[in-house]
Amino acid sequence: MRRLCAQLTLAALVIPAVVRGDNPRQAFIDTPDACYQTERQDGEIIYLKVIGTCSGKPGRAVISGDRQRVKVFVGGKFWNEQQPQSLGVPEVAAVLDSANRMTGTIKIPANIAEHDMKHVAEQLDAYYRSPEFQGRLKSETERITGELFGNASARFYPDSKTQAHGKLGNDERVYLFISSAMPLQTVRNYAASVARLSDPNVTLVIRGFVEGMTKIQPTISFIASVLQRDASCNPAGGECEMLPVGLAVDPLLFRRYGIDRVPTVVYVRGIKADDAALSEGDSKNTSIAENHTVYGDASLEYLLEQIQRETGSRTLADLLTASTRKN
Repeated sequence: MRRLCAQLTLAALVIPAVVRGDNPRQAFIDTPDACYQTERQDGEIIYLKVIGTCSGKPGRAVISGDRQRVKVFVGGKFWNEQQPQSLGVPEVAAVLDSANRMTGTIKIPANIAEHDMKHVAEQLDAYYRSPEFQGRLKSETERITGELFGNASARFYPDSKTQAHGKLGNDERVYLFISSAMPLQTVRNYAASVARLSDPNVTLVIRGFVEGMTKIQPTISFIASVLQRDASCNPAGGECEMLPVGLAVDPLLFRRYGIDRVPTVVYVRGIKADDAALSEGDSKNTSIAENHTVYGDASLEYLLEQIQRETGSRTLADLLTASTRKN
């Protein structure tokens, strides 16, 4: 790949825009070696420079204009005076061949920072998994949860130990991937559907923080507007009742399942996590046996029915039956 890049670069250098059809007035001159190419042109004065390794064989260089005679300088010293010759297809082929030969003598240097970059990446990964970072992450999660849900968080926050067990097994998940760019009412409808399923292993997932990580309030406002049971309720005027729905901000889940459009439903079986505090989108921490994906702007129940028919999952069937009874 590096050799191909070098060939293309050299070809671009030795065959100027004129040869590619931008200007028909092109010519070539003789050079003392194939490694010399035109550095710059000042009227009838041509200055040559070395590109690649010299082979001791005469070469040619491309110049612009229709000068009858030109003076050629090599290394700043006058070399000779000659008459430029017209540039035709054979000459272009010769130049390309020369560029191809020179690529064999050019070595593209390795990234000198590659080792340091790898070391920094390993340090970041270790820090992400460290008890210190996970403790701070948990603390911040609890703080945001308290700001958003107040004393009611124990009733619906996805990590709550008091939440009832659902129909899905402990190694099963249903992720409903959404975006703040979707119509708010559509997202609210999905949240209501998740609430009807009453299963802690069914989760809404957004890719990242609304308006970036530097601003937490837009994300809090978005989550509140999605999960408020009464859309007209104003949190500033008092506590608003929230839907018992888990909503995760997790770009790793988006990456792991290749989510490039929303809404999307992913059903996963056989989840095994080394550390429950880490993201289930982290393949180094969590393994899965199988997953099934359905795209489309349809009801959650309909999308789950498609997956249930494909997988024959008994637990999904029970989940849908329980949801139907509540409607």
